[in-house]
Amino acid sequence: MKNILKSFCLLLVCTALFSSCHGDLNIPYDNALSVSNMWKDASDLEQSVPGIYKRMQSYFSDSECNVFYFGETRVGDYMWGPSLESKVQDNFKIACRHNTLNPSNTIGWSGLYSTIDQANAVLKHAKECNASQDRIDWAMAQAYFARAYCYFHAARVWGEVPVNLLPVESTAQEECYPSQKTVAEVYEQVEKDLEACEPLADKLGSEKYFATKDAFNLLKADYAMWMYSTRNGGSKYLDMAEKALNAIGISGARLIDYAKVFDRTNKKNNEIIFSLALSASNTGGYQIFFCQPSNLIASAYRNKPVPISSTQWWSYSQNFVDILKASEKKGDTRVKTNLGYGPYSSAADHHEITWCNKLTGDMSKSPVVQDNDLIYYRYGYAVMLDAELKYYKKDYAGANKSLNLIAKRAYGKDNYYTSNAPSDVLNNIINEYFLEFPAEGMIWWALIRTGRIWSMEPNSEIPGQTFETMRAKNPNILLWPIAQGSLNRNSALHQIEGWS
Repeated sequence: MKNILKSFCLLLVCTALFSSCHGDLNIPYDNALSVSNMWKDASDLEQSVPGIYKRMQSYFSDSECNVFYFGETRVGDYMWGPSLESKVQDNFKIACRHNTLNPSNTIGWSGLYSTIDQANAVLKHAKECNASQDRIDWAMAQAYFARAYCYFHAARVWGEVPVNLLPVESTAQEECYPSQKTVAEVYEQVEKDLEACEPLADKLGSEKYFATKDAFNLLKADYAMWMYSTRNGGSKYLDMAEKALNAIGISGARLIDYAKVFDRTNKKNNEIIFSLALSASNTGGYQIFFCQPSNLIASAYRNKPVPISSTQWWSYSQNFVDILKASEKKGDTRVKTNLGYGPYSSAADHHEITWCNKLTGDMSKSPVVQDNDLIYYRYGYAVMLDAELKYYKKDYAGANKSLNLIAKRAYGKDNYYTSNAPSDVLNNIINEYFLEFPAEGMIWWALIRTGRIWSMEPNSEIPGQTFETMRAKNPNILLWPIAQGSLNRNSALHQIEGWS
């Protein structure tokens, strides 16, 4: 009866708040436990932390709100080409192919701030619960990690964003209609949350659908490398990254067979560090856009091998298919996992189609069941960051040592990369990011960190139009504009410079 009354009271309060304070961030309150009299029992604490990651999963499983959409599609024609369905690319607008990425067609951030709000509620109220200190420390460490992850994502995508540090529990709070902080202030908050999480990191546990200590250290290294390479943070950030990566431990021992990393029957394998769960009863994510509509595929090839769903937007460009197939000829065993290809029409036509093969889901069903987990951090990324770190520290032999851990798995050869020339080492690092992480959302950020993004041509049909030339017109070309709907709902916000 107590729990029923508690839930009923929470529903009434949350409904009132939602109706009068939906504001710019559209924070839902269905299970936020953000009213102080709800934070009494240990069970309240145990329910609140999964709520953080459920909100994070809900946001990042959207077809247009995910690390792939934000973090790779803007590479453009180098990787992505026209779909079979309509001969167009959804990434035209993202890669600025026709300069059509604008506030009216971009993506909002309300789900991200819903996650942040839930983390804020835990950080404010965890100590009020009648729970053991270990469980309170666990909950607070999880909340610090999740908030740092979300603000790191927001800073890299939009730059100047609101920074809410309290849960929305009243319509009078400025968090209902917050103003933006400077980019420096947003990154400063990420660092504060990482610092607050660190002494509690041993309490994070081993559940990979939540933060673990390895996940914390990989986020810390990711942040530190970004601050060094893109924010002129100085060598202290290299030291921060090195400390974090050393805490994880860099060796070949945790690099399992590449195909098995993405095995949907063994989702918590040894290489996964942090992921968000999807299942047959709880599907979602951008993976569906690697499938094909059945009406365009001959019946003999539906799910044999062409993955079938209701629609399709994403297809590798011919340029990237050529790159993958060239690597396969060199012995790269990853390609069969990253690149699916096969006939889709009558044998007489000899037509072939390609897709990303690593995230196809359960193909025993038609349409395909998209039950692959959303992988955000895996051990291979830690190894690649270590190679990149050594490059920045001018330890080129050390960079090759780490890079060759990745290459050994891919090509089955020791010391695959031998040249210690700085330009060769950087080229090889970039090459391996493209071959190791297609469709995982890591490549875009690596290109920015290394400075290679500026020479990329997202639109091959406009020779010479690189991100560097676009930067002359828009200094924030690598950021996204704030959605017009957000600006309309909150007059305290302003558009990112260059996107007005």
